[in-house]
Amino acid sequence: MQALSAQYPDVRCELDFATPLELLIATVLSAQCTDQKVNEVTPALFARYPTAASLAGSQPTELQEQIRPTGFFRQKAATLQGIGLQLCNRFGGEVPARLDDLVSL
Repeated sequence: MQALSAQYPDVRCELDFATPLELLIATVLSAQCTDQKVNEVTPALFARYPTAASLAGSQPTELQEQIRPTGFFRQKAATLQGIGLQLCNRFGGEVPARLDDLVSL
């Protein structure tokens, strides 16, 4: 990581987020989509689903409609809902800090 940091000192994430959960959601949405489009969709999405529990309990069709502009919305909605469930069931609703746990989602 130090070598990468030295090589690319000014790298920053283009996704807009305020919490680890928001970053995780935005990262899922960014697959096959521009960060700009994700940033257009996420403010309303984060307001509607501010917690892992609200994401886990979402109605699939409603979630799909909110993320439709990002493409592959059915799969992404299922993934987000599953992540919400796993966060609630395995990590107390919080995004885990350990990479191994995060990748297991």
